[in-house]
Amino acid sequence: MTDRKRPHRNFYGRIKGKALKASQKAYLDEDLASLSPGPVSWEENPERAPLDLDALFGGKPVWLEVGFGGGEHLVHQAHENPEIGIIGAEPYINGVAMLLGKIRRAGVTNLAVHPGDARDLMDVLPDASISRAFLLYPDPWPKTRHHRRRFVTPEHLQPLARAVSYTQLTLPTNTVTWRCRGWGG
Repeated sequence: MTDRKRPHRNFYGRIKGKALKASQKAYLDEDLASLSPGPVSWEENPERAPLDLDALFGGKPVWLEVGFGGGEHLVHQAHENPEIGIIGAEPYINGVAMLLGKIRRAGVTNLAVHPGDARDLMDVLPDASISRAFLLYPDPWPKTRHHRRRFVTPEHLQPLARAVSYTQLTLPTNTVTWRCRGWGG
């Protein structure tokens, strides 16, 4: 395959917050690499070769959670559904560190974690490989002038629709005026 050109993507939001606790730094150093879903970044995978999810999860159905925050829902789903493999994507490193602590305490082993932009992950998910996707409380920007920051747009949902084997997208919101237009997923 030839190298694809990395698309320009604006990122809105924080990558890092307050200083991490020593335990959180240890979680990142000791646990994060072993929970990787595989080569996701453009530096690791410039050809954008699809991930081998069968090898990652032993042929289990795979779910995806985009923007897992502190990881409460992700760990709960992994604990309650051990027959499922779950990938979580979150760019906020403080949230990733919190998730890793929760994974240790819960003892779940059916998780993979991408500590970065979900759009990069969606680039390398095989077609129809995700049986369920969660996008919980997205887009906390209700004003029209903030629409460019939103994740729930055709630009982002079309790659997700390609990766989902059938349409089961869990998308709760607390924004009354939120709408999604222009995609046929």
